[in-house]
Amino acid sequence: MKSQTKKQQLSFKQTLWQESLDDILNVRHKVFMLEQHFDDQVLCDLKDGDSTHIIATNEFDQVIACGRITDKGSIGRIAVLLPYRGLGIGSQILNRLVDIAKQQELTKVSINADLENQQFYQNHQFCSAGPVFMRQGVPHQKLALKLA
Repeated sequence: MKSQTKKQQLSFKQTLWQESLDDILNVRHKVFMLEQHFDDQVLCDLKDGDSTHIIATNEFDQVIACGRITDKGSIGRIAVLLPYRGLGIGSQILNRLVDIAKQQELTKVSINADLENQQFYQNHQFCSAGPVFMRQGVPHQKLALKLA
């Protein structure tokens, strides 16, 4: 019942980097650096300023998840804080990012997914689109989704 309550009180918002960068960086820091032990190169890059971001907030208006899509259809930096995982928040963010791509009339989207999370994207109809490669000591693979 507790997780259902959390799920019902979540809000999702499309935002720009300049509007929400502190909140986005906070989520990314907790997920990518503290949990996954990546270095600070994953916190932000030159694509953030030109990307469209989705943030999820809890009932206290705290940002608890985020993701982005570039104007070329590259999805990335999807992060959900640990207490909110398993509630479908990552799927909702991914679906919103794909919807943005469709609104922009892109023909496909892609993501460089670590192999541990590859099934998540395959469950959303993403397919392998390149060889496995290493990023910060973790195997990744480019996955793509063709859009109608």
